Amino acid sequence: MKKFFLTIFVSLLFFVYAFAEKGVYKAYVYFLPVGEITFDIQDKKAFVKGETYSSFRWIYNYTFRFEASEKGYFLYEKENKKEKIYKNEQILKKKPWLPLIVKYILEGQKPDPEKDKNFPYKIVEKEDEVIIYPLKSKKVKRIILKLSKNSRLPEKIEIEGKIDITLERIK
Repeated sequence: MKKFFLTIFVSLLFFVYAFAEKGVYKAYVYFLPVGEITFDIQDKKAFVKGETYSSFRWIYNYTFRFEASEKGYFLYEKENKKEKIYKNEQILKKKPWLPLIVKYILEGQKPDPEKDKNFPYKIVEKEDEVIIYPLKSKKVKRIILKLSKNSRLPEKIEIEGKIDITLERIK
């Protein structure tokens, strides 16, 4: 009987951890490393947090926390001393790259742009690369995901727009 419960417990643990994945990325603005972003992907939820390195905070102090679930999106950000909270469509206007990347990672396949009438986008998939074009964004031209063979999380994320941002996976 003990073996039975132990087997079930181990199976449940494996099941929970099989769908959870964490990745840490070094964030670059153009070529300058400015901070780190952590993606914590769980079954149908995602948590993303980021902050500038302490050595840059005297110039620009930025932290954020993003959550995605079946209920919608939530973004908290603190820019220097200003704190703001955004939900759903507001996030798509403020940081369109974040929900689009998370949506692709969570679904594990090409999302259906027809479901997102409020924020249309186009996706082009190549061998180990996915390019997402937000069609209504004034801030982001395209997002390039360099896919990993061993993980749902990309190895590299390039966000091209008013400011070019690159995220390189370090863990």
